[in-house]
Amino acid sequence: MRTLRSSLLAAVLATGLAAPGWAQTPATPASPGSGFADPSRPALRAPPPEAGLVWRGPAVDTLATVRQRGLLRVCVVPVDPMVMNDGKGGFAGYSVDLSRKLAQDLGLEIEFVPSSWGLVVSDLVDRACDLIASGLWMTVTRAMAVNFTTPTVHDGVYLVASQAKAPGKTALADFDQPGMAVAVYAGTPQEALARKLLPKSRLIATSDDPLQLVLQGQAQAALAPTLSPQALLQAAPGQLYLPRNTPLASTAAAMAVRKGDPDFLAFLNTWLALQRDSGWLEERVLFWSDSSRWPK
Repeated sequence: MRTLRSSLLAAVLATGLAAPGWAQTPATPASPGSGFADPSRPALRAPPPEAGLVWRGPAVDTLATVRQRGLLRVCVVPVDPMVMNDGKGGFAGYSVDLSRKLAQDLGLEIEFVPSSWGLVVSDLVDRACDLIASGLWMTVTRAMAVNFTTPTVHDGVYLVASQAKAPGKTALADFDQPGMAVAVYAGTPQEALARKLLPKSRLIATSDDPLQLVLQGQAQAALAPTLSPQALLQAAPGQLYLPRNTPLASTAAAMAVRKGDPDFLAFLNTWLALQRDSGWLEERVLFWSDSSRWPK
């Protein structure tokens, strides 16, 4: 009997047959820049299409890759006070400080990769950078394309009104009127908040800065997320005011990384927890909430 079993096993190994879904093929060697890999680990052969499973290809070990490269590449989009031009060809701001300290703690050089809101997620997915650190708001749509870390900051969402078009109004009900136009960032939590709190007003959902629509006279008010509401007013002296000094809600912003690399995400969350517990994150928030410290 043992001889028969041995013969059957030899035949199986010779023909490459194995249990469905667990057929093994020799592991392919790691490609340059792919980080640490175990050459002895077998790779699983994908099941047939009719199995109805979606298989992701092998992911790059980002943490190992950046350490091997000696450089951390960070995608940024200019937005006050997260990422601002420092007037010397570089960047300054809250997200810039986070990125620099992260690179320092990893013992790496840092390179900032300029992008735009419409392209920054694609730039990350296409490996133009290793992570996004630009005060990127957490949304369901974005979370389907990238993985977010724990929040790095919460922006207060303020109602900001035009001195010329809606002077002296202090109640939320004053803006919840059919004749009132309120501008919001499209597809964001602020848009959902505006539809809930101001259902009678005419909402203008825009991909541009909603405050610009207020300054141009196209809307009487806007919902604007910010670390410093006073900084919004200082940017347009005498043109804007806050009907309410308290925020209507808050919006979470976080770093973003490519999907398929849980180790890098876990490392970043651990690193953020350490900075949060030490008080460093809060100190940086308070520092950059003061617009007098912003580069001119």
